[in-house]
Amino acid sequence: MQLASLAQLERSHRRHDEVIHELVEASRRLAAGRPEPDDHRILTDAIGFFERAVTRHFRDEEGSVFPRLSTRRPDLAAELAQLSAEHPAQVSLQASVAAAVRALEAGGGRPGDGKTLLEAASRLADAHRAHVAREDAIFAAANASLTAEDDQEIVAEMEMRRNRDRGGGGGGG
Repeated sequence: MQLASLAQLERSHRRHDEVIHELVEASRRLAAGRPEPDDHRILTDAIGFFERAVTRHFRDEEGSVFPRLSTRRPDLAAELAQLSAEHPAQVSLQASVAAAVRALEAGGGRPGDGKTLLEAASRLADAHRAHVAREDAIFAAANASLTAEDDQEIVAEMEMRRNRDRGGGGGGG
């Protein structure tokens, strides 16, 4: 049986996969000078997703899952620390995509802007794929290592983060 907390994080990974795929495809069209009507919305939605959901996802991993898993599986502690250390680089790559989108929108379609966006989106996609593949493998180990009590606590912490992000209070921190 899969733990609810890990299932939620895996769903987030799959949604992140979809958003990045759409981002790269829209970036390819823009770089080629063949934008489609929904491309602006795709770019805007991707940036919003990165700022909202991905940031919260990283907090869920670093604040709830990784510490418990490091305690239950000390053999994974170094890998978990490395994954946590990659999160700021992911955020930086996401910021590069956002900056490229802003430049594209402000530039009125300068030829190099689409290429810059595609390069930023491609770097993010490559880093994301490698990172998430390792996390997915870790989550498979975590599923067998975390307890039902761990899972309940993690789910409660994740929900508290979501309530706080929606302005619903949810406690300190």
